[in-house]
Amino acid sequence: MMIDLASYCGLDITLDTDKAKLLMGEGLNFSSPGIRTLAQMQEVLLDRDVSGPQELYYMYRDVYRTSDKPLLDKNKLRYDVTLIRPEPLGRELMKTAGHYHPGIFGELYEVVHGRCFCLLQRANQKDHKIIEEVIICEAEAGSKIVIPPYFGHILINPGPDYLVTSNWVSSVFKSEYELYKHAQGAAYYLVGSSDKKLEYVANPNYKKSAKIKFVKPAARIDKFGLIENKPMYLLIEQNARNLEFLNHPQDFHYSDVFVE
Repeated sequence: MMIDLASYCGLDITLDTDKAKLLMGEGLNFSSPGIRTLAQMQEVLLDRDVSGPQELYYMYRDVYRTSDKPLLDKNKLRYDVTLIRPEPLGRELMKTAGHYHPGIFGELYEVVHGRCFCLLQRANQKDHKIIEEVIICEAEAGSKIVIPPYFGHILINPGPDYLVTSNWVSSVFKSEYELYKHAQGAAYYLVGSSDKKLEYVANPNYKKSAKIKFVKPAARIDKFGLIENKPMYLLIEQNARNLEFLNHPQDFHYSDVFVE
């Protein structure tokens, strides 16, 4: 099946569900996706002996209209698109590896297709195995998820469809994956399936984890120019200043990015 994603991402991108790939239209910069394999994810899984699928998700980095390249360079921004398969990982729902950002950098996600659980966790600054805050944000196509400073995060696909997300992030740093590897994943594992009640299994490799706070993304965040169902890629062309929080996170507050 071919699914046109333009209405949610603002770019000429099509999802080919038969081949598990994204097709990019003319005028877009893109390269072959980075593929996260099962072998690369063994360290962060609840069930380390799971046998498949072998390919879990596909990372299309640095996607943009070629005419927008000067704007991305000027504002030190990168736009990525990720395709996440719907099959479970043993008892767990399909997920990304999880990463933190150096310093206080944040990130901005958009759900382009499917459903998403974003699990955010804030670690103690002196001991990363003490988690002081845990948030699970449930989002659907058109929703924007702001990752506040200091929060590590993973994306989880509850299925049954493919999950496609896009993200804006500062181009001046690299994500940090090691803390998730050392703890064998996030503070909680999401166990179950899309048609059954989910369980939240605490990861015993952490010394202490806060209780989960369940939220949804705010439908509108005016200071960041974010409106539900309005593609966030367009911000780079219409008002890139709305994305300044990605490079200057200390200048903003984040109390209004989620609703309970």
